Amino acid sequence: MNFYAQLDYLRGVQRSFESGPGRIDILSVFTKILTFALPVIFIMAVWYYRHIIGFTFLRFFARLLSPRSRRVVENYLVSKGIMLDVYTYSSNGVGKRICNARVSSVEGGKMALQLVNVSPTALKLLNKRVICFSKPFAYSGRRINAFVTFVAHMVKRGSVIKEMSLSTPIRYRFVIRRKQDRQRIAREGAVRVKAWDGRKRKTFWMIRPVMQTVNNPARYGKKMRLSVENISSGGMRILILHPNKQHLPPLAKGNQLVLRVSVWNPKTKKFSYFNVIGTIRSKFKGKGGAIGLGIQFTAEGEKVGGNYLWKTVQGEMKALAQFLEKTKE
Repeated sequence: MNFYAQLDYLRGVQRSFESGPGRIDILSVFTKILTFALPVIFIMAVWYYRHIIGFTFLRFFARLLSPRSRRVVENYLVSKGIMLDVYTYSSNGVGKRICNARVSSVEGGKMALQLVNVSPTALKLLNKRVICFSKPFAYSGRRINAFVTFVAHMVKRGSVIKEMSLSTPIRYRFVIRRKQDRQRIAREGAVRVKAWDGRKRKTFWMIRPVMQTVNNPARYGKKMRLSVENISSGGMRILILHPNKQHLPPLAKGNQLVLRVSVWNPKTKKFSYFNVIGTIRSKFKGKGGAIGLGIQFTAEGEKVGGNYLWKTVQGEMKALAQFLEKTKE
């Protein structure tokens, strides 16, 4: 009897929710939630994929306006087996190298790649923007050596890319390409530099630097110091802030500085340093009376005993190139 009494009680509670002023319309509540949530989700999705949506839209019209020229260039890439250097690409410019590849076929708006030399990577590249470089070639009176596009398909095993396809680009263009890609310095102090007069290369480590970067710029006020704009394996661009001409070494084009360059590695949380001879290739005016210098690394110092031996740099410092490449990953 107790069981049936409890069952009748539960049925009565259920009926009270099904009728009366306190009745909850689950379907109505769910509909209201969807009415608000779906537009928000749609807007978020459009914002997240805005680059791909814009790319697809512009590419559609580009294909309508110049279908023949695009086919000719794509057929040339496939038939000649043109080698591409594929890099990540963002608003900050060219990033990490992904691979070398040839275009094996173009079909349905996609370029299937034949991967040749692949760099292991932990990056998630699907739907990411990339830039591809090739040796310059001419079509219809204009030079072409690059295009920007997105990764349309990719298969990875661990950190190794096994398959990759790219969307065909909006346009093929010519880009003036540096031998070394310069990395902008996003955080003050990530690259530290000490500088001496190039004529002191035999004794520089015994004396104080003529100028250097500082850890806490705000504490130094109007005192002379260095600031690093960007760096590559082949050189760097620096600013001399609040220059004191009485204490500056010769800074004409062709003059040299001894530089100790220390680069922060976020993985090991340590600085690695390199001693180099920097030859001034350009000089310009910065804000607030600052002196800007474009510097090429022309010799690398190696400590032997109590002295430094300077070896000529051919294009780039390989040790620094490898180090900078690792810090991108």
